Amino acid sequence: MWRSQYRLLWIADEGTTRRELRLPLWAWGLVGMGCLLFMWLFFAYTPLRYTIPGYPTRSFRQRYTQLLERVHQLEQKFSHHTAVIEELRSLESVMRASPQIPTLPLIPTLQSGQYVLPVEGQVTRRFQPARDHWGVDITCGGGDPVLAIAEGTVIFAEYSRETGYVIALQHPNGLVSIYKHNSRLLRRVGEKVRGGDIIASAGGLGVYSTAPHLHIETWLGSVALDPLKLLAYE
Repeated sequence: MWRSQYRLLWIADEGTTRRELRLPLWAWGLVGMGCLLFMWLFFAYTPLRYTIPGYPTRSFRQRYTQLLERVHQLEQKFSHHTAVIEELRSLESVMRASPQIPTLPLIPTLQSGQYVLPVEGQVTRRFQPARDHWGVDITCGGGDPVLAIAEGTVIFAEYSRETGYVIALQHPNGLVSIYKHNSRLLRRVGEKVRGGDIIASAGGLGVYSTAPHLHIETWLGSVALDPLKLLAYE
């Protein structure tokens, strides 16, 4: 059956012109499959595919891609907000529970230049609370010493997936300083330090870091302050 010859005839209306093609059945099957493949490729890779009912248009696909990117950005922003909230909650609970931290009025004398610069480097991103950036980023080398900006007590020292090793100090005037993206912590909760003491080794740990740097924040109660207005930074 598969080797039997089958003819395809072309006959003119007058019946005078006659052409024929003799092929076995398996060959006709290959011809049919080739035709179907050609039609599929023709419609799949040419603008004619947009004429198929139900096929997404080019503008729809572009809009869909834009929405996917927007959703991804919102997911990243939500994850960042969640991490910041969790860190603040942890700090708050520690500050309330620790008997080593005195209860002081939050009316400090905050004068520029009276605080030690935690690392030597360039500021790559400044204080931008409108963009949820509650501190400043200062470039440094991996392993560089991170200094306490002033006398204080360690109230938080833990690892965070988002911001690497984080350490926070409670200062006698009520100010809290937070140091993020460290590669190593050198102080424990409850330890007292002086301004200029080494408290950590800098790094670039955490999913929110792309290079070695220090992110430092300064808080007075629930209010974030610009660290550059306190530090002796030129």
